[in-house]
Amino acid sequence: MKHLLLLLAPFALLSACIPDIMNTKPEVRGLEGAAPVQTLTDPAAGEKATLRPDGLLRVKLDSNPTTGYYWQVELSGSDAVELVSEDYVADPAPEGLVGSGGHQVFVFRALEKGNAKVSFSYERSPADIIEAKKLHIKVIE
Repeated sequence: MKHLLLLLAPFALLSACIPDIMNTKPEVRGLEGAAPVQTLTDPAAGEKATLRPDGLLRVKLDSNPTTGYYWQVELSGSDAVELVSEDYVADPAPEGLVGSGGHQVFVFRALEKGNAKVSFSYERSPADIIEAKKLHIKVIE
């Protein structure tokens, strides 16, 4: 048993040196929002993202416009964030297959310190919404 503990001790010490990429420890909180481009794939409702000025946030949502439904986006709260682009990317499908899905990709740019709310609704019309999500974006300096 002592031999096993002696063998595992160096690994325990090395694990303390691995950076905390999830920003959960106080020593790395200063890195919050530092990535120049962040991507959220099918974020949960109420998801939060932190950006720095000129940082980009890509939001990728499952979509199938052949059903008549499409993600609509509404940005509110402040001038801290702008919608830069919106695109649809079809999933690879066998030749001749009609009606396969894909993803809508929204790209937001952080402009200045502040908070913004983004609302997404998967709808045919404002009266026919089948899913809604809200995303909170905080821009820090």
